[in-house]
Amino acid sequence: MGNQRKKDKELKRRYGKLADSMEAYYHHLDFRPLFDLEDEGFAFLMQKVKGVDMLDLNETKISNKSIELIAQLEYVKELRVKGCKNLDNDCISFIGKINNLEFLHVKGTGITIEGLLQLSGLPKLNTILFSSDDTAAIQDEITQLKQNFPYCELVMNGITLN
Repeated sequence: MGNQRKKDKELKRRYGKLADSMEAYYHHLDFRPLFDLEDEGFAFLMQKVKGVDMLDLNETKISNKSIELIAQLEYVKELRVKGCKNLDNDCISFIGKINNLEFLHVKGTGITIEGLLQLSGLPKLNTILFSSDDTAAIQDEITQLKQNFPYCELVMNGITLN
């Protein structure tokens, strides 16, 4: 119990002023300046937030737990988690629950083409940016991803795939 109070006090000290100013809805919510932001801090800051057009978490320290929280929002149209090293394929089921998702940027995360192939039920998704170290070895998977999302622009390692 004392440990939790200590954590809560630390979160209030670090993020209290920002958390107090948070609103329910945002066009663009940018957490990039909080490069050391992790799951507990993110959850603390998001208590009032209900929907976001563009949620930018690039280069933060969030993990799959934060993606689970994001999936509970009313809507998120763009999710930018580039360089979030603590994300992996285990968050795909949560991303698949973000019904209004139009844009997904997962380059530089642990989310692989195999994870992206597990995505379904995202009718509005029109852009996916991702990375792969061995592009030649995943050609069949790229073909399958194109079939799964025929109207979606796929950008791998900064190159648009046709």
